[in-house]
Amino acid sequence: MEHFIPSDHAPPLRILPGAFPSLPPAVVCAAIERHTQPGDVVVDPFCIGASVIEAALALNRKVIAASFNPINLLAIEATLWPVDARAALTHLADARKGAQRLREHVLDLYATHCPTCRRAAVAQHFEWDRDRNIPITKHVNCATCGENIGPTDGADIEQATRFKPRSLPFWTLHSRIVDPKHENAERVGEVLDAYTPRAQNALGDIVLKFESLPEADRAALRPALLAMLDAATSLHAPNDTHRVIGLKPPPRFIETNVWLELEQQASFSPSIPQSLSRVATVAELIESPTPAVCLLNLSSRDLARQLPPRSVALLMAHPPQPRPGFWSLSAAWTAWLWGKAATDGLLPLLSRKRTNWDWQWRAIASGWGAFNAALRSTARSVLAFAYDEAMLESVVLAGGQAQQQLEHLVCDPFDGVRATWRAAPWRASPADQPAIPDESQIRSAVRQQTREAAGRVLRDRAEPTAWPILQAGIYAALGRSDALTKVAQLPDSEHVLRGLIHDGLSQCVELADQRWWLPHPPTPSPEIIQTISEEGERPLADRVELAVRDWLRSREMWSSDELLRVIYARFPDQLTPDRALVATAIQSYAVESAPHQIGLRPEDAAEARHAELMEIETLLLTLGAQLGFDTELHSQERGVIWQQADRVVYAFTLNTTAEVAPLLGASSGVLVLPGGRATLLQHKLARDPRLTQTAWQVLKFSSLRQVAQSAALTPATFQLAFGLKPSIEQSAVQFELW
Repeated sequence: MEHFIPSDHAPPLRILPGAFPSLPPAVVCAAIERHTQPGDVVVDPFCIGASVIEAALALNRKVIAASFNPINLLAIEATLWPVDARAALTHLADARKGAQRLREHVLDLYATHCPTCRRAAVAQHFEWDRDRNIPITKHVNCATCGENIGPTDGADIEQATRFKPRSLPFWTLHSRIVDPKHENAERVGEVLDAYTPRAQNALGDIVLKFESLPEADRAALRPALLAMLDAATSLHAPNDTHRVIGLKPPPRFIETNVWLELEQQASFSPSIPQSLSRVATVAELIESPTPAVCLLNLSSRDLARQLPPRSVALLMAHPPQPRPGFWSLSAAWTAWLWGKAATDGLLPLLSRKRTNWDWQWRAIASGWGAFNAALRSTARSVLAFAYDEAMLESVVLAGGQAQQQLEHLVCDPFDGVRATWRAAPWRASPADQPAIPDESQIRSAVRQQTREAAGRVLRDRAEPTAWPILQAGIYAALGRSDALTKVAQLPDSEHVLRGLIHDGLSQCVELADQRWWLPHPPTPSPEIIQTISEEGERPLADRVELAVRDWLRSREMWSSDELLRVIYARFPDQLTPDRALVATAIQSYAVESAPHQIGLRPEDAAEARHAELMEIETLLLTLGAQLGFDTELHSQERGVIWQQADRVVYAFTLNTTAEVAPLLGASSGVLVLPGGRATLLQHKLARDPRLTQTAWQVLKFSSLRQVAQSAALTPATFQLAFGLKPSIEQSAVQFELW
């Protein structure tokens, strides 16, 4: 995948919808279509969602998806193979707690009064003030008043605070996860502290009764229970759908009614047939004559051991992230849903030593490298994820350690990273590798490669470049050699790599806001500025604009998604433009004729713009003579000069685009362009630090026509027409010069 595939939105999982990052379906489909054939096997070894499964099956491929975390798999199963839990919930609700049914016992824990009519009611949830450690508002569904919200009273506070921290329910739940003397017992305590004491009381009773149900009921209830366990933590702020990172409640958090949440989650009635073909083992999948999915609770290393040699055509994944809060909660949820024995693979992740990026990239590398024997010689590994500097660094080190060669690494800072790898040609057996790498030689080589790669990226783009894109370009160059493999062998690899990249940037200049440029870049000549074919000298922003215009002119109608794809395909690898630039260029030239259907604005047709240029050129010549200037056509194409006493007063450059190349080729002038290009030009000026202090002025076609109609035109009033927001178009007249 040598060019960027823009993201689309994956449908959320039915439970824990905000817990996991998603793989964009468009990216997954593009990778599968590009690198596999029908009937091939696709593997997602770090499965976090349904995108790879659904895309592979839709494209007639077989797919194996695995995760060491059973919580991930339960969320996926609940989405793809939903079950009806209503009968099982009735069985749980009917379980006895003393003289009461379990349902009534738990609801009594949330008894309150309606804030409006004061009748007895059950709170749906409370909002707490963390610092004061009391509930401050309540949300009830009153039989008389309906749903309403109001402040808590003394009875509510007394009811909430009668449940003491770390009392018997706390230790009952704790013992179902680890033994009290376990090395990470205190970390488990921190997980339980993410629930209020009242929630712990309710959960202790529910978990106890859940364990006594028949397995069929437990299986049906697990998705609803998991969703409830997530919602019942005090980690959710009002109206917040954040992913859990840590275990500290926000300043204002929600305490939900545990039973009402469980009822809501279990009320889901499956309305779709279970049509996705599923098999239980890897062997069944390999032998299956038709597409199917094998979903397994296995680590990537354990999965790799089950795969036949050279059986996998594509490894597609979102790399796992260090998420200590979620991993710790997952260990607790797993123990409560399946029993303590099911947590064996998760308990090591309770250690804080296993939550940093250094540990993470080595774990990714170990799991990834285990698939080397299972990958075909033509197989690719495609990883897609949102841009994060530390994550990108970790992924490239993991690829190097896993003996993979980086084919393509494309990055849009706003839309994410797409990395394509293949088996490295320099892959050697452990016996062939040097025991101690020569660190000084590695450092020297990587530093030199970084310098060359940074210079090449900046020259190819011909404009100051944002750090994420430059970083991706540098890593792409390093990954095509064995540099990353060698760096990954060094102690403290991530710090070594970061330092070498910093040293390699010594030949570049950071102009502003992490935008990098060459210290002595060439200035485009007028001939180059006029010659579109010599794109290497033209700023990438201008090339993108011209490509957008030309594609829109090439046919009457485009779908917005298709146009995005062809634009990105036009600019592969280090030429990947950012989404904001592409979107602004499309908006400047396109008009929407139907939902998601766009076409060229009529005024931007080539013939219309050519006629308009002739009109503007004539108007400038006429106005110049009217104001007493000597006028002539500029030696440059589409230019007009106004002179006075052999001195050039105004040099007008006429253009129907928002190209900034003219601004770089001369120190000053007047750029004359259509008003529809103003927003695009403004965007380009903001993203290119070289142009922040430009002496050029801007004159829009519409402003020129307006000033030409003035009965008392003078050189002073003519200047009122200059600017992207000229004074002549504003109610209060003032000068605005560029």
